[in-house]
Formats: sequence, structure tokens, C-alpha cells
Amino acid sequence: MNILIVDDEPQVAEVLARSLTREGHKASVAHSGEEALRRLGREEPDALFLDVSMPGMNGLDVLAEVKRRRPSLPVVVITGHATADEVDAVKRLGAIDVIEKPAPLTYYQLALKRLDTRAS
Repeated sequence: MNILIVDDEPQVAEVLARSLTREGHKASVAHSGEEALRRLGREEPDALFLDVSMPGMNGLDVLAEVKRRRPSLPVVVITGHATADEVDAVKRLGAIDVIEKPAPLTYYQLALKRLDTRAS
């Protein structure tokens, strides 16, 4: 599976990308919402891991635009600071899962397994 990770914290994004790559996935990283949307114009990821709290364009805005451009793209929101209202908002916008940071890397792998079973 080809996964685009969108997180403004480089260490978090890189650790997650390495973990997913070790699991046999192709993972790339965008460090801002704007960068993620530019890359979506050129790339075709199978899934998106998206942080909510980012400077500039936040994850809610990115999610809304992703769903406008590619409604069927599975998005898993990752957050360390989201309020209950924000979690509700991302689910209403179409996020299929929410993972709260810090989370064990196995949570991300389990989210991808759930995606695989939904696609089957």
C-alpha cells in the first residue's frame, strides 16, 4: 500500500514512514497541509495519515479538500491535541479512523489492516 503521511513534526512522520516501510508499504511524507495537497495533484496514494494540528492549513481544512478532490481516498487522522469536537468534525468530514498521539506503531499497522479488509 502507498501511504502519504502528513505531519508537521518531522521526527513523528519519519519514524512512522520507516515503520510502515519495514512492514512492506511505500510511505512518503509531507510536512504541511499545503505540501500534501500539491503532492495529491501528482501522486496517487492508497491512504493518507493526516495530523490535525498543523500551522498554516490545519488537518480539518486538508481533509475537506482531500475529500473534495478524492472522495474515496481513505484518511486516518492522527492527533495529539484534538478536542472532542474536532474528532467529531473529522469523522463527519469522512476520516475512517482517528489515532491519538503518542500511539504505539502497531496502532497504525492495525488501521491499515482495517483498510485492507474494507477494500476486500
